[in-house]
Amino acid sequence: MSTISRLFLPAALVAAFVSPSLAADYDPPIIIEDAPEVVPVEVGSGWYLRGDVGYTVSDGSDNGGGGFFGIDEDHTSVFGGGGVGYHFTDYFRADITGAFLQQEEATLDLGGLRGSIKSTMSYGMATGYVDLGTVVGITPYIGAGAGFIYSHNTNSGDVALADFPGAYPDDDFAFAYTLNAGFAYRMSQNLSLDVGYQYLNSPDAKHFSASGDTYVDEGFDMHQIKVGLRYDLW
Repeated sequence: MSTISRLFLPAALVAAFVSPSLAADYDPPIIIEDAPEVVPVEVGSGWYLRGDVGYTVSDGSDNGGGGFFGIDEDHTSVFGGGGVGYHFTDYFRADITGAFLQQEEATLDLGGLRGSIKSTMSYGMATGYVDLGTVVGITPYIGAGAGFIYSHNTNSGDVALADFPGAYPDDDFAFAYTLNAGFAYRMSQNLSLDVGYQYLNSPDAKHFSASGDTYVDEGFDMHQIKVGLRYDLW
C-alpha cells in the first residue's frame, strides 16, 4: 500500500462518521406558509355620542294664563340634551339620553298675595332606532323609547308662605315614552347631522301650569322638532 493510500484511508473513515452528525446538526429550517395575520382588536367600535337641541311645537295645553287671578307667565319651548348610544347592527341602534325639557314660571298678584311659582322639567330616555338604509349619505329612521319625566316645582314670596296652590308635589317622577322619526346625513366618516320629529307623552306627570283653575296639570303630550349631531367613536 502506497504512502498516499495509507494517509487517505483514515481521513475517509473519519469523514464517514462525522458527516451524518453534521447533517443532523444542520437540518434545513421549517418554513410555514400563509401564517395567520395578526389583527388588532378595535376598541370603541359601535359607540357614539350625541347632542340635540329642539323646539316644542305643541305641548297639549293652552298655557295662556287662566284661573281666577291675573298671571304674568313665562314659558320656554326650547329644550336640549345629550347622551351615548351603540350600533348593534347596520340597521339597529339604541341610545340613552337626558335633557332639559321646559321651564314654566308665573308671577302672581292675588289681591295682596304676591309671589311666583316655577316648574322645571327634564327627562331621561332609553330609545331604540331602526335605520332604513342609506341613499346618497341620507339614512331615514324610526324609533321608540321609554323613560321618565322629572318635575321640580317651587314657590317663592307670599305664595310660598300660603302654600298656594298646594296641589302639586315639590318633586315628581313619572313614566314617559316617545315615538321618533327622522333622518341622518353623514357629514364625514364619524360625524352625522340628525334631524327628527319626537312625540313625547307622560300620562301622569304632575306640574304647575298657569292654564286652568287649579294651576296644576297632570299628564301632557308634546310634539317636538329636534336637530343634533352624532359622533361615532371609531
